[in-house]
Amino acid sequence: MKITGVKTFLADGGVRPWTFVKVETDDGVVGWGDCTEWDVYRGVTHLVDEFSERVIGKDPMNSEKIWYDLMVDNVRHNGGLAWKAMAGIDNALWDIKGKVLGVPVWQLLGGKLHDELRLYWSHCGTFRNRWAKKLGTPPVQRTGDLKKLSEEVLAKGFTAIKTNLMPLKDLPSPGSVASGRIGGHASPDQIRNAVGLVETFRAALGPDVGIAVDIALRFKLGGAIDIARALEPYNLMWLETETFDPGSLRTVRESTRTRICTGESLYGLDGYRPFLERYAQDVIMPDFAWNGITMGRKICDLAQAYDTFVAPHNCHSPICTLVSANVMATCPNFMILEFDQDDPPWRDDFLTHPFTVKNGYLKVPDRPGLGSDLVERELRKRPWNG
Repeated sequence: MKITGVKTFLADGGVRPWTFVKVETDDGVVGWGDCTEWDVYRGVTHLVDEFSERVIGKDPMNSEKIWYDLMVDNVRHNGGLAWKAMAGIDNALWDIKGKVLGVPVWQLLGGKLHDELRLYWSHCGTFRNRWAKKLGTPPVQRTGDLKKLSEEVLAKGFTAIKTNLMPLKDLPSPGSVASGRIGGHASPDQIRNAVGLVETFRAALGPDVGIAVDIALRFKLGGAIDIARALEPYNLMWLETETFDPGSLRTVRESTRTRICTGESLYGLDGYRPFLERYAQDVIMPDFAWNGITMGRKICDLAQAYDTFVAPHNCHSPICTLVSANVMATCPNFMILEFDQDDPPWRDDFLTHPFTVKNGYLKVPDRPGLGSDLVERELRKRPWNG
């Protein structure tokens, strides 16, 4: 069996492009992958096209060799867009292997430990605050809207959510949180905004529902500590904060009772190892659309060696959800999986076999490969137009 073609599709994911990779073979078996990038997505598709010249003619069953060949070719720009493009191809190769052998990808990774995976509702309130009209959801403009949303969370059976700082009419404005990437301190209004959001959710959801807050790369060490300490009374599932300095993150973790999650912007074993060695976080968050299954599973195993939970970054396409589900089904240190409940209503139209979510849990698919193919005519009907 040989690879005969590699194609990319930029489809409308509602609030971001979904970047799909299709790998074709001379036996007619095709595989699908995801390498969604929210910002410079055309750079990723260009690199997939570039890398296709290096993989056409190779045996798709040798996914490990293809991964390392591409990694060596890109050694001087390790990580970033190159790895995202590599991951899209890698995920599609695993899909092919499962289909050829007639088994789910999780079987190739050692077999299931979990039949169902606990989910958290990601961007809870955030998407409705920014893009309610586009997604066809009720808007979130005040804390009262968060209370109504909390009723929906509970009714759907979710046991955890994640939210972000957002402007609400009855809370202090968080300002341009993107500016924190330069200054990095947490202003009094940003802290009050975070407290107001979490306080509202906690009162509405009760004491047992997990609440996570994502501040990403927006605050430096001192700012992250200030927010983490201010949120201590609300027993967060975690504060998600990022830095490329593991010593800085260890300082944050030691300065607060709030649990710390990190890792969505890291790549490979070399990227995660210094954070794990320093026990700089409680939970790591690898992204399999950016690390691929080949490297992603190794990262999870490394985290297991350091007694650290894994909660994958999974705010991309439904194919990424299937990739994450297949990997997490096999991981003893799985904690919880990110899930955008407020995906566009046409999400399931893209899949030949939509996945099943019930009472806040995702059923691990049993079909060969990742568990579903994509419907190309539906992708072409909804291209991403920016």
